[in-house]
Amino acid sequence: MMEQVLSLLAELAVGAVALVVAYYLVPWLKEKRLYSIVKKAVEAAEKLSEREKLDKKEYVRRILASAGVHLCDAVDAVIEGCVLELDLQSSDSLAEKE
Repeated sequence: MMEQVLSLLAELAVGAVALVVAYYLVPWLKEKRLYSIVKKAVEAAEKLSEREKLDKKEYVRRILASAGVHLCDAVDAVIEGCVLELDLQSSDSLAEKE
């Protein structure tokens, strides 16, 4: 009887951990993956625009769409955040050179 209770409690604990992982960790990992994809696309657009005239945001949106990312306002916000981060990094590196 005690073994059955312990077994049931162990199953419930494993189920609870799986639920927490599915609810919190999976979306977080997807968000991190999206952010890294957007960041790489923004960096690529920046480099490409040095060689040719380019609508950088539209280029990034095309790259994301081809990667299967659903384009929405949230994705646009991530794009803008990555652009801002890249601009800040660029201004920091210029300040260090002076």
